[in-house]
Amino acid sequence: MRNKIPYRWVVAIVLFVAYSIQYLDRVKSSVLTPAIAQDIGLTTADIGTGAFLMLLFYGPAQYISGLLTDRFGAKKILLFSVVAWSVMTAWMGLIQSRDEYLLRMAMFGFLVGTEYVPSARILMRWFNKQGRARAQALLSWAWILTPAWASVFATHLAQVSGDWRLVFYVTAACGVLPLALIGLMVFDRPEQYPKITPDELDHAYRDEIEEGVIKKGEYGDARNTILRSNTITFVQFFRNPSYVAVVFVDIVMQVTLYGALTWIPLYLSDVFHFKLQTMGWWSSLYFLAGAVGSFTSSYLSDRVFHGNRRIMIMTCFIGLAPFVFLLATLQSADPVLLAVALCGMGFFGNMAWGPFLAVPAEIFTPEVYGKAMGFVNGAGYFVAAFSAKIFGALVVVTAAGKDYSNGWYFIGVCVLLGIVAASFIRPRLQREGGIQGRPAPARA
Repeated sequence: MRNKIPYRWVVAIVLFVAYSIQYLDRVKSSVLTPAIAQDIGLTTADIGTGAFLMLLFYGPAQYISGLLTDRFGAKKILLFSVVAWSVMTAWMGLIQSRDEYLLRMAMFGFLVGTEYVPSARILMRWFNKQGRARAQALLSWAWILTPAWASVFATHLAQVSGDWRLVFYVTAACGVLPLALIGLMVFDRPEQYPKITPDELDHAYRDEIEEGVIKKGEYGDARNTILRSNTITFVQFFRNPSYVAVVFVDIVMQVTLYGALTWIPLYLSDVFHFKLQTMGWWSSLYFLAGAVGSFTSSYLSDRVFHGNRRIMIMTCFIGLAPFVFLLATLQSADPVLLAVALCGMGFFGNMAWGPFLAVPAEIFTPEVYGKAMGFVNGAGYFVAAFSAKIFGALVVVTAAGKDYSNGWYFIGVCVLLGIVAASFIRPRLQREGGIQGRPAPARA
C-alpha cells in the first residue's frame, strides 16, 4: 500500500491555491485594462502610472512583510493579506475616475504586497534542499498558471455580463476560500502540526542535522537553536556575492513578468486588433508555457543538478532573449510566429523562479528567509515599477496606431543583463567555511 502524500506537499498545494486566488486581481486588472480605460478615460500613460504606483508600494511591502513574518510568524501575515486583498479587489469594481484608479493601485500594492514572502517562508522550513526549488515552482504557478485561465475567465465573464466591474465583485467574494484553507491547514513550522510524523520532521531539518546545528529528534526549540548558531545581520547579506546576484536576478524577473502582465494584452489589442475574448486566449499561451518551464527547471535543479541553481537560472535568460526580440519585430498577427514568441517567452521567462527563490534559504538559513527574501523582492518590485513607466514612455503613438517594439527591446536588454547577474550565483559554495565565514559546526 502506498504511503499518503507527505503533509509538506499538502501545505504547498494549499499555499498555491490561496496565492492563485489572490493573484486573480492582477490578472483581471491587466487583461481588462482596455475596457477599464475606455470606461473611466485612462490614457496609456495613466496605465503605466498605475502599474508604477502598484509596484512602487508593493516593493517596500515585501521587505516589511518579511520582517513581520520572521518576528510574528507567516500565518498571521498571510491571513491579513487575504482580507486586504478581498477589500482591494471589491474597491476596483467601484472606481469611477482616473485619480481613484491611481489611489487604489497604490494602496493595493502596499496592502497586498504581504502575500508572497510569508508563503515562501513557510515552504523554506517545510522542505529541505532536495525539494525547495520544486516547492517554490509550485508556488510560482500561482502567478504563472493563474493568468492562463484567469484571463480567459475574466474576458468571458465581462463579455457575457457586459460589465467588467462584475468580475471584480465575484472574485472578491472568493477570498473566503484562501482564508479558510490557511486558517485550518497551514502551519508555520512542521513541529506545530499536531499529526506530524518523525519522517516529516527529519526531512524538514535534514540540512541542519547534517551540519550539526541541531540533533535528530530534538525539534522542540529548533528555531531558537538554529538562530543561536546562525545570527545574521542585514549587512552580512550583502557580503555574499550569490545573494547580491539574486537581487539583480529578481529585478530582471520582475521586469519581465510585469512586462508580460501589463503590456501583452494591450499589445495584442492595439497592434493586432484582437477582440477581448481572442486576446484572452492568446495571452494564456505565455502563461501555460510558463508553468511547464517553471516546474521543468525546478525538477532539474533539485534532482539532476543537485541544488546547483545557477545552471537553470542561466538557461532561463539565455533562452528568453531571442523570443523577446522576436516579439519586438512582429508587426502583423502571423499566428505561427506570434505563438512561438509567446510560448518561448513564457517557457524560458519563468524557468528561474523555483531555483533562484530557493537560494537565500540555502545561502543562510530558512529562519531568516523572511527578511532576506523580503529585501530581494522589494528591490525587484521597486525597479520593476520604474520599468513600467519606461516601457509606457517607449510606446510610440502615431496616426497609424501604436508601436510597442522599443518597449520589448528594453525588456530584451534587461534579460541580457540578467545573464551577467546569474553568472555570479554560486550557492554550492554557500556553506563552505560556515554561514558567516566561521568554521562550520562539527557534524554529529
